[in-house]
Amino acid sequence: MKQLLLRVPEALHQRLSARAAREGRSMNSVATEILDTATDADLSDRRARVRAKAAALGMLVEPAAASRVSAGRRKRILASTRGLGPQADRLIREQRERF
Repeated sequence: MKQLLLRVPEALHQRLSARAAREGRSMNSVATEILDTATDADLSDRRARVRAKAAALGMLVEPAAASRVSAGRRKRILASTRGLGPQADRLIREQRERF
């Protein structure tokens, strides 16, 4: 295991500390996860970059977790989101245009 001495702004340190406390984890484990996710985003594979970004945002659902949804529940979930594609596309486009 290698060590990394990293100087960060006070505000970043506070946010990292707060997140670690919220998740009941050490700052080291949270920082390591964030760095690992960020470096995964450097992969040339677009799919891997999207997965890394979703993981960093806490939005990644692993297949094992998704498979626990019953067929009936899955059908209800899909029905409840039907027609939202155009709105989601618009929101994504607006976010992209902001940056």
